Amino acid sequence: MFAFITHNLTFFAIIPDSIAKFNINKITHNKKPALNMKIGILDADPLSPAIIRRYGCYTDKFIELLSPLQQSYKNSVSFNSYNVFDMQYPETIDECDCYIITGSQYSTYDDIEWIQQLQHFIVRLHDHRKKLIGICFGHQLIAQALGGRVEKNPKGWEIGITATHITEAFSWMQPQRDFIFSLVSHQDHVTRLPENAVNFAETNLSPYSGFCVDQHILTFQGHPEFSKNYVRLIIKLESKNLAKEQRKSARASLLQSDDHELQRDWIINFIQS
Repeated sequence: MFAFITHNLTFFAIIPDSIAKFNINKITHNKKPALNMKIGILDADPLSPAIIRRYGCYTDKFIELLSPLQQSYKNSVSFNSYNVFDMQYPETIDECDCYIITGSQYSTYDDIEWIQQLQHFIVRLHDHRKKLIGICFGHQLIAQALGGRVEKNPKGWEIGITATHITEAFSWMQPQRDFIFSLVSHQDHVTRLPENAVNFAETNLSPYSGFCVDQHILTFQGHPEFSKNYVRLIIKLESKNLAKEQRKSARASLLQSDDHELQRDWIINFIQS
């Protein structure tokens, strides 16, 4: 979970009748050859207007992060955004070639209808071996949807820049590294992997910080789409939930370099593999 506290939002699960009748199983699978690369952003966080004006929404962040794809596909890459917290989904799962599930202020185990629907969609994507990327909340929800487990970390927040040990090597990890430095902001973490998932990353606080399933699912607990200033904002907003030493340590960690560009390259390599 990417936890975001803001005074501009009040969070209630109010589901209108039209949304309550939404059936994820009605989304069809009509396989057609792709003429270009389409990436679907499954946005799981209703950020406040003030935050969006200053930093952009998650779709903005991922379009910027994955801009090098335009060079590979000669500017034929497009992005579709779906606010899954408002039950927005593609008409068919083949509307996009690859999907990305973003971070969120919610927990995967929150008893909220849109989170349950998103889990069903994850299962459908998995059943059809559709390329799927999960970041933070997305990483956790994919694990949970496919039989893993997510819990609040008893060791507390992991926030700032953290060293991540790469425990397995894959062909899309070019260039390869034994350690990467990731921007992180979360309280929850994966405590049990889904069946057939291979963990490839761990930190001192989160042993399952990245995994893949076959050739179609890739997840990261960290946030390659974040900037350091965005994490500084989170530290400020979450100051009441962080001990003084945690805030100090998190801010100090942001003085070092991070590897978001390397993680971006790995994600692009995976999408193209």
